[in-house]
Amino acid sequence: MNNFIKHQFIDERLYPSLMIRVQALMLDLFIVAAVVFNSSRTFFSNYQGEYMLLKVLSFVLFLLVYESIANTTGGTLGYRTMGIKIRRFGDLNKKLRFSQSFARTTMKFALGWISFLSINIDPHRRAMHDKASGAVVLIAK
Repeated sequence: MNNFIKHQFIDERLYPSLMIRVQALMLDLFIVAAVVFNSSRTFFSNYQGEYMLLKVLSFVLFLLVYESIANTTGGTLGYRTMGIKIRRFGDLNKKLRFSQSFARTTMKFALGWISFLSINIDPHRRAMHDKASGAVVLIAK
């Protein structure tokens, strides 16, 4: 039986709402901002003019690396705190490969909030970046 057909019969209660996903994202952004802020005070304290640019670049780079690596383990700290996990859409028992996770994170940054518009109309509540990377977000049991 095709994996896609199997997904048609999955109980919709397995998928988190948009609100839960946004809350997880906000937690992750807070964690990354705290790490970058604290590390920038140490590493960039001697920089004056380029300080803000270095801080922004550090934030973006750290967020990209953090999300890409954390999603290969099943989810970020925000996901785990909110009780959700990320898996491959084709096989819900498998975690994302790094290439999938990196593509998902890159698409998420490129599309921004627009990516989340498809969650409420998709039967599996997949955002555009989930579809592009072959991922699905589930409620952890």
